[in-house]
Amino acid sequence: MDPLTHIVAGRAVVAAADRHQPALRGVAWAATLGALSPDIDSAVAFSGWDRYVRVHEIGTHSIFGALAMACLTAAVVKGVARLRDAVGDARRVARRRNPAPFGVLLAAATAGAFSHLALDVASGARIRIAWPIVPRVVTLPLVAMADPWLIAICVVGLLALRRGGQPLRTVSRAMIAAALVFLAIKGVLLARALRVSGFGDAPFSAVEAQWGTLTEWQMFERTPALVRAWAVRSGGAPPAVVMSQALGPDTPLVGASRRLESVRNFLATHEFTFPIERTADAGGTEVLWSDLRYCWSDEAGPKGPALQEIECGVWAGGLFGPDGTAIRQLVRIGAVTQTRPAPR
Repeated sequence: MDPLTHIVAGRAVVAAADRHQPALRGVAWAATLGALSPDIDSAVAFSGWDRYVRVHEIGTHSIFGALAMACLTAAVVKGVARLRDAVGDARRVARRRNPAPFGVLLAAATAGAFSHLALDVASGARIRIAWPIVPRVVTLPLVAMADPWLIAICVVGLLALRRGGQPLRTVSRAMIAAALVFLAIKGVLLARALRVSGFGDAPFSAVEAQWGTLTEWQMFERTPALVRAWAVRSGGAPPAVVMSQALGPDTPLVGASRRLESVRNFLATHEFTFPIERTADAGGTEVLWSDLRYCWSDEAGPKGPALQEIECGVWAGGLFGPDGTAIRQLVRIGAVTQTRPAPR
């Protein structure tokens, strides 16, 4: 989910339950930073986006990881508060609100971190929430990432605080209630879309919400011959194929690419993958893998959507020399390319 929704939701959850009037000092910071803390694993992306997506399923996005981040967040907020009191003059310190004890800061940071996990699951993120005890992936694709409807609820709540003068606790409870009602409605629509389309038994990991729409999802399937995406709608329209990519037996280079760390990480976290080979400079060959969930096609083409050449925003693979030796590993996210040496 987007940072704005994480911040507002984390703060609202804590404010809705906060009985301290006025709020103890540091609680707001603990809730806000706690709501963002699981995404500290984004730093791994600098060493390779493929490594990040593998770590993202576990680590700070598990219950135990979120608890660890909440403890760290509470400790940092408490430490900064003590430092400010130590360097501030006595008159200024006396005017400040009472500092929150560590236990209260920990509770606020934990609530924020858990709200982060809940929002990520609701936006279709694949999380091993009970890792390392239970390795099963959990996801519930009710909304897309950066869902505009949830963002609108957050913005309305912020405007009510800024212009209406409403108490923070009242506005927070109203925002949480609105978000829960909205997600419940989306759940009903998702169940109907899968049922009327004939995909009622499909795992949630094969479903993805479409951005900006209340009633449409994409359903992905894999067969020995192809990977394919269907548009499914809750309104009763029949499912329609929107993308299809043929699969074939591995070529020697595709088989060799499976030994690259970039490809192993990618295949370990994605289900609807396919490889392509294309000529590179100096007689080399790039072998790149993507997942149909990162792709799109031009449905207006004369051959129909299932036969259009698809484009993808994410690739992982490697560059091979004319002799078939791996030269370097490649990860492409949009216009950004990350490289690192291939193992020898």
